Amino acid sequence: MRREALEREIGDELAELQGVYDDSDRALANRLGIGRTDLRCLDLIVRGGPCSATQVATKLGLTRGSVTTLVDRLERAGYATRRPDPTHGKRILVVPTPRLIELVEPLVEPRARAGSEQLATYSVGELLLIRTFLRRTRVRHSEYAAELRGS
Repeated sequence: MRREALEREIGDELAELQGVYDDSDRALANRLGIGRTDLRCLDLIVRGGPCSATQVATKLGLTRGSVTTLVDRLERAGYATRRPDPTHGKRILVVPTPRLIELVEPLVEPRARAGSEQLATYSVGELLLIRTFLRRTRVRHSEYAAELRGS
């Protein structure tokens, strides 16, 4: 296969992957009865641990005021709560609730298990190459998003 054709196929696969990630995120958000930005916030606090409102705002490109509204919605839904930061007297952290974990774990665990099984078929060298490609792609897209936002 020619290099140009292979590069085009990889680009097409990435576009398709983005589309199916989008679809699965939308389906999960709908299942939970929340919006997509709310889901992104939950992803941050589940995968990365408790975050301050400032951290959420920075990572999601939101204002502090919109994060306050977002966290209010998540608290009403029973998916997140606010807790004092034990390491900083005035800071409040956004924390996932046990209810969220109970609801989401059975929905995402089969997908995570299948991903782990797939990764097990690759050598360490192949995994390093995949990781490098994904990191560079993520950085490139992050820079592009910042450029579009004018920052």
